[in-house]
Amino acid sequence: MATEMEVFVKLLSLAKCLKGMGVDELRELLNISSKAMWRTGESVFIEGDQGRDMFIICSGKVNIWRKNGGKRVSLANLAEGESFGEMGLIRGGERSAGATALEETVALRVHFERLHQAPSAAVTLYRNIAKELAERLTIANDIIVFQSQTGADCPPLLTIGRHQRIK
Repeated sequence: MATEMEVFVKLLSLAKCLKGMGVDELRELLNISSKAMWRTGESVFIEGDQGRDMFIICSGKVNIWRKNGGKRVSLANLAEGESFGEMGLIRGGERSAGATALEETVALRVHFERLHQAPSAAVTLYRNIAKELAERLTIANDIIVFQSQTGADCPPLLTIGRHQRIK
């Protein structure tokens, strides 16, 4: 069984969203978080679900997907040290994508409603999430530019940033 300090060091070394956190901040974050576990093929959440919690994968793999034309389109496969659900933590509302465990997975669930109890950890976490989301936006922009330069059809990408019409 790993000691508390070994778990801290492993999380700090693997998770981008925890970079720059000291042991006290990490302890603060762990105190307001919980353990989440899923079996292979189990849904973590579905696109459109309400949710505010984010997850940091401790072991296992998770597929992030969206629906397009009734079919699931894989956006990313995430593994140990990677996080997901950050958009829910920041903006709330409906999940913009779904998440499914690709294998038995254990994650740290960061609870939005308890994050105010860990203010110094929250500051570092939000800063790191902002950096990660900026990196993802840069990649998405590069894809759009590449597709437009190659003449590829990109109707799904044309909807980025547009609000859905209410029927």
